[in-house]
Amino acid sequence: MRLCRILMILPGLLLVLSLSASAAEGQTPEPDPTVLRFVQRALPWCPDSTFEMVENTRHQTPSGSYRVVTVERNCASKALTAKPTVLVDEVSSSAWFGSVGKLPFENAGVEAKALRTFVEGFLPDALRASMNLKVRVEWDAGPHRPGALIPFELVVTTGYGEYRRAAAVSSDGEYLVLGSDMPLKEDPVAYRRKLLSGSELVMWDSESGAKKPSLEIVEFSDLECPACRGKWPLIQQELKKHGHAIRHGMVSFPLTMIHPWSFRAASASWCVAQQNPQLLIPFKETFYSLQREMEVSLVTPTSVDFASGNGLDETIFRDCYLREPSIVPVHDQMALAHRLNVHATPTYFVNGWMVQMPDPLWFPDFVNRLLAGEEPY
Repeated sequence: MRLCRILMILPGLLLVLSLSASAAEGQTPEPDPTVLRFVQRALPWCPDSTFEMVENTRHQTPSGSYRVVTVERNCASKALTAKPTVLVDEVSSSAWFGSVGKLPFENAGVEAKALRTFVEGFLPDALRASMNLKVRVEWDAGPHRPGALIPFELVVTTGYGEYRRAAAVSSDGEYLVLGSDMPLKEDPVAYRRKLLSGSELVMWDSESGAKKPSLEIVEFSDLECPACRGKWPLIQQELKKHGHAIRHGMVSFPLTMIHPWSFRAASASWCVAQQNPQLLIPFKETFYSLQREMEVSLVTPTSVDFASGNGLDETIFRDCYLREPSIVPVHDQMALAHRLNVHATPTYFVNGWMVQMPDPLWFPDFVNRLLAGEEPY
């Protein structure tokens, strides 16, 4: 298994969007270097990538215009060769990047109340039917500049509580995006690096010898994910080779829909890191070694045995594990993953560059270029 992934397959949502009529007729869409560069730097890095804008369609709504922009990316990896779509809100000068689909809303142009009622009824049912995911829609999505897209939040139930993930619907009722927005002028790479460097949700388990590390690798992973276990030796190799210059951190992203004991392991990871972050890697490797035999009922005794066997205070650990001090931050880590458009594990951010499926044929050179202060291309 190359990635542990949750696919957003929603009944009635056309997640593979059709090209506009002009594009279908062979006409070249109006170029937009700003959006093209945004998409290039927002996508997971892949060797030998080429990018071509294949759709750039403007839609007018009473609250302003937005554009549906599709970019075709071809690269050395078949899995990362795709046609991602971004919704560009021209009113707020922002880009909404994530899973974009066309809504089966037949009353486009009606008042906002009808649209909101439709989304509140349709989306929870669609997510429950396709993924057994329990959500509710809340429209108070925090401060946003008014635009052609209406932001909202999905409140997701995990079985251990709830977390929030961003979404938006175009005000004409045509499109839905499960993802977050970012100012178009913001560089996604720099934005992610700054966000992660200062986030209290990153569990820094490997510090560099330098006061200011040249490289930061932040790993979004799931201890029940076979692909995370499989890719870890490659990351570990780079840490050993450049340990003086690299700081490594982990963010738990338990895929609770497909991995039944992942949330418990994430909770335990947080509790271990709170007492001694240097033990997080040995804790992770313990669960990787037991991954095939692990069951929900075994996570607690395995975690407690690790804590007591490695000199951690067992009482403090138990007061943290599967209780509010760990449940809240793990949910916040899951929300952070969605904010950064992470939908699969493992996903790495290397100085802000998103990386999936690192390969020994190119990843070491990728790291060397970043350590030298160069772009990875």
